[in-house]
Amino acid sequence: MSTVAFVALAGMGATLRWLATDLWPGGHRGTMLVNVTGAFLLGLLAGGGASATTMTIVGAGGLGALTTFSRFAQDAVDLATDSPTDHPTRASGNGAILYLAATLVLGLVAAWLGLEIAS
Repeated sequence: MSTVAFVALAGMGATLRWLATDLWPGGHRGTMLVNVTGAFLLGLLAGGGASATTMTIVGAGGLGALTTFSRFAQDAVDLATDSPTDHPTRASGNGAILYLAATLVLGLVAAWLGLEIAS
């Protein structure tokens, strides 16, 4: 049963990530949304005293498939290599720095908040 749940949660997580990152204008915003949401939900799960099996199935299966480090890294590279003529409202590289900092800070705050709410 746990294998079926793991595969189902992974499929749902990956589908939600795809919807958020590929259908949202400026896909990096969708990536940030799923990563910060995943950090919050993992904080809730860990703070709630979930069993090791639950952490594996829901944490690794569902939330691991929802969140994405590789897309986060690619988004940062894309933002760093955009020229100001591609996006006149931001200078080249500044968007990447802001994106990296915002994702890391918001992710840590979200995880902490999830832990606090659950405990």
